[in-house]
Amino acid sequence: MDLLFTAEGTNIAVLIDPGSGSDQHPGRQLRLTHACGEPLAGLPSGGAGAKARPVTRTIRVPAWRILVGESVLEPLFS
Repeated sequence: MDLLFTAEGTNIAVLIDPGSGSDQHPGRQLRLTHACGEPLAGLPSGGAGAKARPVTRTIRVPAWRILVGESVLEPLFS
């Protein structure tokens, strides 16, 4: 998990998708990112701004969305 947000009373784990490298098939990177997120649901989490409660959802976010800022991220959590 790269980031953790609390939105609407739930903790959402965020995996930053860096995209595929030139030597990788794009589908492989997508499968790996999803496989990393599956075990996170239900784990206890919290701290540094996030509420102490289990992770209820995991989302994959392209790196550019993180860099653009909060206005682009907000719709992902509602």
